[in-house]
Amino acid sequence: MKPRIFIGSSSSPKSLMILETVTTLLSPIGDCIKWTNAFTQNKSNLESLTRQTKMCDFAVLIATKDDLLLKKEVFNSVPRDNVIFEFGLFIGATGLQRCFFLAEEGIDLPSDLDGITLGSFSEDLSKYNSIQNRCAEISNEMMKINTASTLGFLPSTALAIGYYYNFIRKVCEEIHTSGKIVTGEKENIEEVGIKEFKFNVIIPELLDDNGVDSFKTMFHKKLDLGNGTTGSISVKRGYPFVFKLEPPEQEDVDKIVQMFDVPSTLSTIVEALKIYMPKEAVGQSTEIEHLEKRELNNFAKVLRYLVSTHTMTKRNVVIQDNYRI
Repeated sequence: MKPRIFIGSSSSPKSLMILETVTTLLSPIGDCIKWTNAFTQNKSNLESLTRQTKMCDFAVLIATKDDLLLKKEVFNSVPRDNVIFEFGLFIGATGLQRCFFLAEEGIDLPSDLDGITLGSFSEDLSKYNSIQNRCAEISNEMMKINTASTLGFLPSTALAIGYYYNFIRKVCEEIHTSGKIVTGEKENIEEVGIKEFKFNVIIPELLDDNGVDSFKTMFHKKLDLGNGTTGSISVKRGYPFVFKLEPPEQEDVDKIVQMFDVPSTLSTIVEALKIYMPKEAVGQSTEIEHLEKRELNNFAKVLRYLVSTHTMTKRNVVIQDNYRI
């Protein structure tokens, strides 16, 4: 999934030309949203910009020498005020590491930016700080940041941590310790010794309005899965899951158990999005869909990392994301 990148500038001819260049250079790694396409009819500019801070993963603001400012009896070339404002707006929403400032060489900037390494650029293609070289640096940084997870307003990182420690890790530890699972219901309960198991975490490509409930029902039916738990018959308490045996004709002790779970906790993402980005009309919103995918991808990313850190999970847990029925 490509990240979304907001690219802002002033409306001066020079700035608009650089805007197009930056958009072309960054397009291979992300879906670029130019400020010229970011404003919505019948809404204030501030409202439209605030919406973009929620939708975009990164922001690049371009500051060119558009105005002259008399300061201490000296005229200085300065950027338009809106570029500085938008840089601050995106920093507050997405964080400093996800915002990039391209400042034309020799421009005078507010003292609040003193001490911050900014992308000073030159229009001279032969120089080390040409706009092409600066965009290459930004691209590399964005790709590096995008491989990591972030703890933001939306809950996917926290959900993945809770799901791992409160369920996945405990299930794996119990099965490794006991070497068995409990299957069946009521009078048909039995203990099954297992030689090997794989725990498959199924993450849907998209969520329904009611979360994962409908997806989970269809998934269980499609694979004709049985019900099982950890623990033993005497304890009658464990962590529930669905499973199938491969191959089914083997003796119990040699059976490979394929376990499955569709995390119910993912439904929290739907409820959070209803608050974060309320729907303004009936029908599927591409913006909501983008945020859903972003959070589901982040959930999978965090979970993969956590699984890889523990001996009892890293060889037994498989995350299948972007799953379609």
